[in-house]
Amino acid sequence: MFRRLLWKEWRENQWKLVFGSAVSLAFTALLFRIRLFPDSANCTIISFAQMLIVPVIYALDIFSGEIANRTIHLLFKFPVPRWKIFLSKYLVCIAAISLIFLLTGALMEIMGHGREADTGFLLKYNAAFGAAALLLFTWFCGFGAQSRSEAGSLVAMFGVMIGWAIVFFWAFVCEQLWAIVFVPYFLPFIMPQLAMNLPVRQWLHISSGTTTVMLAIPHVLGLLLILCIACYRFVKVRRYL
Repeated sequence: MFRRLLWKEWRENQWKLVFGSAVSLAFTALLFRIRLFPDSANCTIISFAQMLIVPVIYALDIFSGEIANRTIHLLFKFPVPRWKIFLSKYLVCIAAISLIFLLTGALMEIMGHGREADTGFLLKYNAAFGAAALLLFTWFCGFGAQSRSEAGSLVAMFGVMIGWAIVFFWAFVCEQLWAIVFVPYFLPFIMPQLAMNLPVRQWLHISSGTTTVMLAIPHVLGLLLILCIACYRFVKVRRYL
């Protein structure tokens, strides 16, 4: 039954994968073809746009669509725990988002072919934005799991993006470095510095052997926490119908 749920979600969201991939690849091909900016700048523009747009496309109606159309009642009648229903939706979406970023990063590497950036850098940089997009999508799920309309989901998503932006800039202005590590936008910010061996470790006051671990732990813990909250809110959604 869980496989059927995965297949159901995959079919319903196929158009998002096709649309997102087509637009991203076309935008990438255009920027890398005309070369108005260096390849690294083009990668930043494309990846940043993807980070903000692709998770919104997937999270917009993942829950609110079921609730608004009242299909949530039929979905809850499936002989599976409700957390598996949530998990099927979540796994299909993160797989599709990851695939879009992977295809775009691969096209960047093919068209860039190491002419201005080291081989593999554009793919890794784009992957950092992809990781941030997955974190944002998870936060969208946590705040929009009980939204009854797409408008409500959109408000929740804008609240998440603006909230993290405020934390990000506050941490910079007030030099609260501990808070920056928790912000999803921190991942693409730190990627070029790690690649170019800038003094990130000294800036964060951590030793070289623990850099990756120290950067990963806050995001993993935050991801697990908000994922549990999103699952719980979805399981209890019937109370609010």
